[in-house]
Amino acid sequence: MRENGFRALGGLAQRLTSGIVDKRSKGRGTSVARLRAEWTAIVGADLARVTQPEALLAGRGPGKVLRLKVESAMALEIQHRGAQIVERVNAYLGHRMVDDIRLVQGALAPRPTAPVLPQPDAQTMQQIESRAAEVKDPALRSALVRLGARVAATRRGLVLGALAALALPETPRAQAFDKFLGVLPADHVMGRPDAPNLIIDYFSLTCPHCANFHAAVLPVVKSEWIDTGRTRFIYRHFPSDAVATRASLLAECGGAKFFETIDTLFKSQVDWLTAPNPEEEMVGVMERAGLAARDCLADGRLFDKVVGDVQSGQALGVKFTPTLFINEQRYGNPEGGALGIDAILRQVGR
Repeated sequence: MRENGFRALGGLAQRLTSGIVDKRSKGRGTSVARLRAEWTAIVGADLARVTQPEALLAGRGPGKVLRLKVESAMALEIQHRGAQIVERVNAYLGHRMVDDIRLVQGALAPRPTAPVLPQPDAQTMQQIESRAAEVKDPALRSALVRLGARVAATRRGLVLGALAALALPETPRAQAFDKFLGVLPADHVMGRPDAPNLIIDYFSLTCPHCANFHAAVLPVVKSEWIDTGRTRFIYRHFPSDAVATRASLLAECGGAKFFETIDTLFKSQVDWLTAPNPEEEMVGVMERAGLAARDCLADGRLFDKVVGDVQSGQALGVKFTPTLFINEQRYGNPEGGALGIDAILRQVGR
């Protein structure tokens, strides 16, 4: 409509780029690479031992058909458990990507042997066990202690969400809730310091919906609300997988050029995420942009910043990305893109 001016263009841009992002990601096998890398975490050790993701094929519905290689002796059982596998894949990814599975019988490719990690010292283990002591469920408490030990040993742990649960027990969560809804000392803030409104976006650099938000929604919000001095905007890390964790470290390595680094990573997301070695491709992208990126992946200070972001997201109940908080209220990923955010700010804005 003519009377809506440029806001209508923002909604149109989101719809157009959403299709581009989805088609490019699916067509080039983005999700297959991720499924292969995290298959054990997705379906469990028992199913991962006898199945391997091979491809994502076009289906009759909106979702894809996941082609699985399966050992011949287990083919019938896996066929019976197809609905369970579909459910686990979609739950892990946070959206309905797969509608069905298709089995191909054959020998599975050998999986690389996991390296033996060093164990933390006794004092560190005692601290980890103490921080997990308030978790009532014994199985969960034990799992968190094991994860905490892994993170302490590597300093580059990959499952940050569970670490956040370990580092932030239930009792302090209610006390910290209000603090996390404001500007934290380590936050990267876009906009004037005195802007009355605040948007906090929890994002993952491997999330296609986050890439779409960055490309189609944020520029409109920036033009109408941030650049006009009415709103501040904060990106906080909530990596959804190992590759996203490493991408977050590279983003933090940008320092004062954080938002420019985020822009570079999102614009090249499909390229590095579908590369045989996404980490190496990411590093190459950032080095070509003038950032000494290789050392960032081992920087404990940057790791602590990402962990802090995830801790705040866990405390606020973030379950998926992108998740937006607008003036202390959670809105998830608002429908309508820039138009939806505009309507929310006009309703709850200051």
